[in-house]
Amino acid sequence: MIICLPKHDRAQKPTDYRQITLLNDDYKLLARILARRLRPLLADLLWKTQFCAVPGKTIFDAVATVRDAIAQSEIMHTPLCVLSLEFREAFDRVTHQYLFTVLKAYGLHESFVDRIRHMYQDATSTVQINGRMAGTIPIRCSVRQGCPLSMALFALCINPSATLPRHTFRGHPIWTNCKPRGSSGLC
Repeated sequence: MIICLPKHDRAQKPTDYRQITLLNDDYKLLARILARRLRPLLADLLWKTQFCAVPGKTIFDAVATVRDAIAQSEIMHTPLCVLSLEFREAFDRVTHQYLFTVLKAYGLHESFVDRIRHMYQDATSTVQINGRMAGTIPIRCSVRQGCPLSMALFALCINPSATLPRHTFRGHPIWTNCKPRGSSGLC
C-alpha cells in the first residue's frame, strides 16, 4: 500500500506529497534477512567513493572528503572540479530488469538474485488517498522506500553510472585504488 503524506501544510499538487510504501511483515522479514546477507559484501562490490549503504560509512564521510579535497586544492594551488549529481526520484526510476541484470553482473549467487526477483516480479501496490483505496497498480520499476533492502539495491544499481565521470574527465582523482575488489559470489 502506498500512503501519500503531505510535504507541507498547503499540499495541492502530486509533487507536494511524499509517497511511502507500507510493506507487510512477511516481506519486511525476508527483506531484512537478505539485506543482512548483502551488507558485508557492499564494501567490496561498490567503488570506494560510494558512501551510501556501505557499512561504516556515512554522509559525513562524504562531506569530509569533499572538504579535504577543496582544502588540498587551495593549499597546492591546483584547479579542482567538484561534480555533484542529483538523482531526483531515483528510487522510482530503477527498472526491475536492470536491477536483476546488475545483481547478476556483480556475481551474486543465482538463488539470492532469484529471491529478490520473486519479491519484485508481478509486484502491485494500491494507493491510499484521503483515506480511500484506489485500484491495484502494477509496479514495473522502483525499489521500495521503506524496504530494508532498498538502499543497498539502489547503491548497487547506481554504482556503474557513478563511475562514468572517472572515464570522461582528466585530472588527478581524490581517491586512489577506486576499483571494486570483486565479489565473493556468496550471499
